[in-house]
Amino acid sequence: MVAREHMLDGTVEVDHFYLGGRPRKHPDNPLPGTGRKGQVKTEKTPVMAIVQRPTDIISGSSAGDACAAVVTGLSLRAAVRAVATQIELRAHLMSDEAKAFVAIGESFAAHETVNHSSREYVRDAVHVNSAEGFNARVRRTIAGVFHHISPELADLYFHEIGFRWSQRVVTGQAVRKSRSGKESKKILWSRVPPALQLMRVFRAATGRQMRRSHSGGITIKSAVAVFG
Repeated sequence: MVAREHMLDGTVEVDHFYLGGRPRKHPDNPLPGTGRKGQVKTEKTPVMAIVQRPTDIISGSSAGDACAAVVTGLSLRAAVRAVATQIELRAHLMSDEAKAFVAIGESFAAHETVNHSSREYVRDAVHVNSAEGFNARVRRTIAGVFHHISPELADLYFHEIGFRWSQRVVTGQAVRKSRSGKESKKILWSRVPPALQLMRVFRAATGRQMRRSHSGGITIKSAVAVFG
């Protein structure tokens, strides 16, 4: 599931979220220190997500790839390490106005941002809704299927969720109306049959080394690094 033949290209969205719930309160444990503006520092694990938009929205088009990984922080250095081996420099990058994303965006062919602090979430085709949707998928899968994962092994779970995200095809579009009466088009997706998913797995394994894992599965050594 971690094997990919090419780095992500086209329009690529990047976003971050935090993994984990609220720590259990204990009378003997002191509260975490405060950060800027007196806010309590979080003990959650930062995660960076990268989602490739589909090249087309006609019926039968495949979804883009998606991946996520635990990062040491939301600094520029952590963002560069995560993006350098994943996205082609000719790609069109989409992000919010986080300082790290603004800095790395200068290295790409194009970079556009939305200002979430000003309640700007969509500006024509500029948004990170796909990445935020993938973030929600990760959190929902952990809560509903895995229930709990450790930060040390989180990347393995992210690989599986990202693979399932990419195994979809467009089946059409539907017009949805908001409470204010504004109409928008929503893409309808269908899951790729499991038999066809295996074709992609073994096609990516062609010419690569395969090893039996300790859990009884198959490990494929990919030429494209997946978050190192």
